[in-house]
Amino acid sequence: MFKEYGKLSSLLYEKTKPVGFSIGGDITYYQTALKNKTGKILEAGVGTGRMLIPLLQAGLDIEGVDLSADMLHICQTHLEKEKLTAKLYHQDLTRLTINQTYQSIIMPTGSFCLIEREQVLDVLTHFYHLLEPNGELIIDIDFPVDFLPGQVESYHLPLSKEEGILFTSHSHHIHWHKQTYDYYHRYDLIQEGQVTETEVSHFVLSWYGVTELDYLLKAAGFTTIKQVLGYNQHPEASLITIHAIK
Repeated sequence: MFKEYGKLSSLLYEKTKPVGFSIGGDITYYQTALKNKTGKILEAGVGTGRMLIPLLQAGLDIEGVDLSADMLHICQTHLEKEKLTAKLYHQDLTRLTINQTYQSIIMPTGSFCLIEREQVLDVLTHFYHLLEPNGELIIDIDFPVDFLPGQVESYHLPLSKEEGILFTSHSHHIHWHKQTYDYYHRYDLIQEGQVTETEVSHFVLSWYGVTELDYLLKAAGFTTIKQVLGYNQHPEASLITIHAIK
């Protein structure tokens, strides 16, 4: 019924968060955190390559995995444009079959919150087994501090003189006991005043207490775990980066 990161939502993401676009300082933070890594790195939820491309340009050996074929197509286009190469895997994080181990796995800027709560331990366990001994997992988690149920937001993104995307977001519900909150997003492709294509997605996000996530990471096998607030720049921020060592 719904489609997450299809053609239109991937295009809107690409236009509003292009390659190299920093969200709260995340690219600089990850470049610094990974600068001494000489082995392979995997970005889970690589998307359009917003972060992958700058990390490749910084000399890191990084690959990407994503469930969205539309996002991966855009990412591959950027790789070719920049004359860069990187393996991209079209896989579900809950059923990873990558025949490779990594020195680091990263999942920046809240993508981790899109994993269903019932599957999060399985995903963390998959990550653990994909890491080399002493490998590091780095993920971001966020909290719905600004979420307002029932809020509707809409804007138009021009693509050319003839067409654009009309985006509408409806913040639906927050479930305090299940620790989830969700949005309905609608993307209308407008060509010369007519809606020619529509895409509707239902984003359900989860949040985790720091202690709760610590227990989950230890259950997956991780040993040393530390937290960093707001990329070391914004200690009041709701975003926390978790570093977990195998």
